[in-house]
Amino acid sequence: MKQKRLAAPEWVFPWQGARQPQMPKLLSVLLTGAGFALLISSVRIQVAAPAPRVSNKAALIQVLDDADGRALTLKASEGGPFPSRFEPSDWEWAESVEREVYQAARWRPEPYLPVLRELPEPDALRPLQLATRGEPVLPDRRPLVLVAGPMEKPVLVPVIYPLAGIAADSLPRDLPPFRVPVDAAMAAEPWRFLLRLNAAGGVVDCVSLSGGEVAGVAALGDWLRLVSFPPEPATPERWIAVGLGFSNQSADGPVAR
Repeated sequence: MKQKRLAAPEWVFPWQGARQPQMPKLLSVLLTGAGFALLISSVRIQVAAPAPRVSNKAALIQVLDDADGRALTLKASEGGPFPSRFEPSDWEWAESVEREVYQAARWRPEPYLPVLRELPEPDALRPLQLATRGEPVLPDRRPLVLVAGPMEKPVLVPVIYPLAGIAADSLPRDLPPFRVPVDAAMAAEPWRFLLRLNAAGGVVDCVSLSGGEVAGVAALGDWLRLVSFPPEPATPERWIAVGLGFSNQSADGPVAR
């Protein structure tokens, strides 16, 4: 059997373990027993008696309104947890003593006179209206009345737009007023002008590119000579090309731009 066990493959489980020495087991049992005996002999456990539990109950004594009952009530009031005190209002002779004191001092309390307030007029109170069942209760909607101001006839004012030599951001924002009335022929003409500017931005020369025989070219040229462009001190003289259009504006509105 010993040879068979030694020659057995690894997957065969050894049902009987190898023999081990008994001395370590005996030594561990002796140490455990010695420690338990030491604890039993040195440790003292005192078990206190449980506190009595107070039950949730009370005693009620009903006394009669006689000599014994009043004596028990007075004894309970004096020996109870709440201190008793004398209440003058509970004394049966309190009212008579108070009356005698007032008569001796000849003091009389002032009679109470309530202040009457006037009631509002009946017309000032709005009658309460009961709501009809099934209908929503909404306030009366008042129509908004807009009063339109007087309409003024707009007028045509010239507007400058860039063509060459100048950017749209460099155009003047404030333009002088144009006093000449603009007719349909002047408004329909595609106006183009060639302007020579000085270093301060003023218009020195104004040449119309639409022809000299068109009506209104002289008025527009005189108006362009009043326009102040942004100055360029580094350039004493420069040429730009601009176009003119017309836009409707109120007669008392802002300056044409």
